[in-house]
Amino acid sequence: MSTTRSASQRIIEEVTSWPGVEAGPGRRGEFAFRVGRREIGHLHGDRAAHFSFPKRVWADLFAQGRVVHHPVFPDREGPAARGIEGEDDVRDVIELMRLNYGRVVDRHGLPLERIGERLYASRPEPLSFARSLAIRAFLLQRERGNVLIYSTEGFEAAATKPLGGISRQYLNHHHEALFAADSVSAPLFVHDADRPAVAERMHVRGGFSKRHVFEDDLEVIPIPGHTPGATAYLWDSGERRYLFTGDTIYLRDGEWVTAVLDSSDREAYVESLELIRGLDFDVLVPWAATTGQQPYAVTDRDDAGRRIDAIAARVRDSSLSS
Repeated sequence: MSTTRSASQRIIEEVTSWPGVEAGPGRRGEFAFRVGRREIGHLHGDRAAHFSFPKRVWADLFAQGRVVHHPVFPDREGPAARGIEGEDDVRDVIELMRLNYGRVVDRHGLPLERIGERLYASRPEPLSFARSLAIRAFLLQRERGNVLIYSTEGFEAAATKPLGGISRQYLNHHHEALFAADSVSAPLFVHDADRPAVAERMHVRGGFSKRHVFEDDLEVIPIPGHTPGATAYLWDSGERRYLFTGDTIYLRDGEWVTAVLDSSDREAYVESLELIRGLDFDVLVPWAATTGQQPYAVTDRDDAGRRIDAIAARVRDSSLSS
């Protein structure tokens, strides 16, 4: 037996199929569509859709007869309404939603971008003390619970709900706590050596000090040097092996580089680079990469070996000259 879908059902089905869109009941009985924290429109049953547009866009749509004044704001340009009476209205409500969706994504990006098999990246955020670099957090979608690697201040945890939420979070090093996201409440785990500094800004559920494997697919690998508790994470997604190196190795204009600070332990740093050289991985995923460039590097064992040898040599040379 076939059933006829209502106008709202058809609109919901289409709009929620767009990447990054979340939908659900609002506080005033409406059914709202959002990209991250930004609403792109909402429905009042099968009767009407309401929107908010920039004044110039609103004026064009109003002149075209596609929207009318919002009933609550009859004297304002921006808030808009569109009645739903027939199939043409359903199609145009979807197009009006798409218009707002495009504006939000063009200006702010998607809250989460799929960059690999079950791997999602948050939108890039400029690093406050190195504006040419952008930082991201990464969601590992796993059957036994999703894991968030790294921290960024603007991370929107709500965007992870359609993917299963966040079961736990790991940091690479304590500097990431300066960019703690208020929206993330998942249990946080860090290396014991960096835990006191992280705990000044974030609630830490637990610590660790040794290399270990979490639930068969995520290996936790201490790599001291950049900070005493710097830690890499090696995730086997079933398709690829992703290595999350934080700032120990990051990407500047596509090149693998190190973040050796005055406070860094150069000898430990070199030893950690040698450890990383021996790992089996095919995608490097740092915390930071040059703004506007991809936040990861596909590699192989020979390529990774050459690159790590080169950066380890530079760290050794800087240690000898200091």
